Amino acid sequence: MRKALLAAASVVLLAACSPPAEQVEQAKAPVAEPAVPVDPTFTGLTRPKGDDQFGYYLPTAEVKVGDYRLDNLHIAGQMGFNDWERGERTKTYAPVMLEFVDITSPARKNALGNVVYSVKLKVLPDAYAVTDERIRLVGKHPKLGDVRLDVKLDPAALKKTKGTKGKDGVTVADGALQVGDTPFKAVAFTWRGGDWG
Repeated sequence: MRKALLAAASVVLLAACSPPAEQVEQAKAPVAEPAVPVDPTFTGLTRPKGDDQFGYYLPTAEVKVGDYRLDNLHIAGQMGFNDWERGERTKTYAPVMLEFVDITSPARKNALGNVVYSVKLKVLPDAYAVTDERIRLVGKHPKLGDVRLDVKLDPAALKKTKGTKGKDGVTVADGALQVGDTPFKAVAFTWRGGDWG
């Protein structure tokens, strides 16, 4: 009898020490491969030569992490780059930045007829590179985590859409975006000039 009680107690103790089956399954679940891998060699601030890339790049399809949706990628003109690189910086603006909106926050329509949310998350860069054919950005936000963007620009499409002031909806950039643990392996953008939000 005593042996049987000891055996039963041992089984109970072992079961208490073992993690629940669902925890084991979660531990085995694969982590999604990043859309934009970490590149420790990507540092610094590389600006465009002119204002050809200036404007707002709007995603062609929804890019959403939880309640946060990507609203735009903003590229400044030369004045914006000059100010930033001189150290004239704020907590809410950079010459290359991503803006997300909280779709659960109060919203209204602005004068342009666009829906504007009251809560915006701006991902400012730790590093950026803007050339005639590529835009890269590495940054972070407390609510989104580490953010990495790597898109190729189509200079001919960008020039064409600027002629129509962005009204034709032509895709001018495409590539990948990593937001925290969430990969977006195929993101595409149209272009708009001037104020968007």
